[in-house]
Formats: sequence, C-alpha cells, structure tokens
Amino acid sequence: MNKFHHYKFRNLAATATLAAALLASAATQAASVNIDVSGAQSINLQGEAGNTVWLVDVGANALLSSLDWTLQLSAFAPSSLGDMQVSFGSSSGLDAITLSPALGDNLSGNGSYAGALDMSPYGIAAGADGLLRIEFSEAYKDAADGVAEGQWLSGSLGLGVTAAVPEPANAALAALGLGLLFAWRRLRAK
Repeated sequence: MNKFHHYKFRNLAATATLAAALLASAATQAASVNIDVSGAQSINLQGEAGNTVWLVDVGANALLSSLDWTLQLSAFAPSSLGDMQVSFGSSSGLDAITLSPALGDNLSGNGSYAGALDMSPYGIAAGADGLLRIEFSEAYKDAADGVAEGQWLSGSLGLGVTAAVPEPANAALAALGLGLLFAWRRLRAK
C-alpha cells in the first residue's frame, strides 16, 4: 500500500470509529412520555379480563428508565386505595413490574399520591413492536368479577424511556466493517 492509500485508509478508519461513537451516544438519549390516567379503572386482578389496558408506543426495545406519578385515586368500598395498582411491561404482558401508588393506605374513598422511581435496575422494555403495556388492576379482589373497585380520577404517569443501545463493540465493528468495505471498493476502482 503506498503512502496515499495508507492516508485514505486511516481517515476512513477514523471516520468509522467516529460514526460508531455517534451512533452509541445517540442511542442513549432519553425521551419523556406523559400519560394522562383519567378514567382508567381497576376492576380485576392483574392479567384478568376487564382491566383497563393501554398500549403506548415508546419505540422498539426501548427501556423504561424512570417513572414519576401525580395521581388522584378513588377506591370503592369495600376495596382500599392500597389495592389499586398499575403494571408496566412489553405488549406480551409476561414481564411486567407493578406499582401500588397508595401502598399501605387501607381506606376506601379518595386520595392523592405522588412519587418517583428509578426503573433502570428492573430492565423493563418494550418488545420489538415498540409497545409498552400498561395495565390498571387490583391487588385483592373485594367485589364480584367485572365490578370496578377503583377509579383513577386524574393525574399522570411520567415515563423516562431510553432507546435500545446496541452493544458498543458490535456498533464499532459494524462501522469499521462498512469503512473497510468502502475503502476496499475505492481502492479497487483505482
């Protein structure tokens, strides 16, 4: 390889490395998704028919990194506010994590709750379809099947969502491979 080709090859390798770094940094950017919970009902136990279930498009394989909430709930007697819960997981519903915003509040009636949680340790992610499944349910069924035990009066769930991050080594190898392919094609053309 002469000096001219060696110089071009080094520039292409540097460009490929820079492209891999930019790809990795762009993939780690987080987005916020706010969900108005007004009107959702907690009816049955988690996973049972009749519960309010929403599918929210957050992007393919996106990770749920944080959660905050400001909620006004109403539990119908004999159910309690602490029984009301919301679950997050992929659209399959098989890998959900559940939050009880009023945990420990054993009273019926109305209540206001706020809080925040770092979700990154739990690994909750949307599937390849990009859909995050949110289900409103009861931890304990006090009334007959199909009878609402709680109403999510107002408020919101704030989701921090991080795009799926490719393995840094894989991204770098892919970028380097494309750079080498481009360099090889240019050298062959000359």
